[in-house]
Amino acid sequence: MSKRTDIIFSEIHSKLVALNCTEFEYYWEIWGVMWYPWFIEIDGKSENFSFNDLTQKDLEELIKDEKIEIIKIYSKDEMNDEFDRKRYRIKSR
Repeated sequence: MSKRTDIIFSEIHSKLVALNCTEFEYYWEIWGVMWYPWFIEIDGKSENFSFNDLTQKDLEELIKDEKIEIIKIYSKDEMNDEFDRKRYRIKSR
């Protein structure tokens, strides 16, 4: 795991522990030309992280490292203006 994904995982894990939760959702939206903000929601609330450019690739690396797992991929009819909404769970150790 890279230092970047180690920090990302640590921040996600800390926020989940503080909220007594094990799951989070990731998605992105198009707000303008070349502006694609991403969001991580825990318990329906958007959270802030030290990296402002978190990507699906970062989460895929955490899946590969068996830190998190996908538990739901939302269909188009379940989403509003967002894209690639997925629900993840921190894997138990």
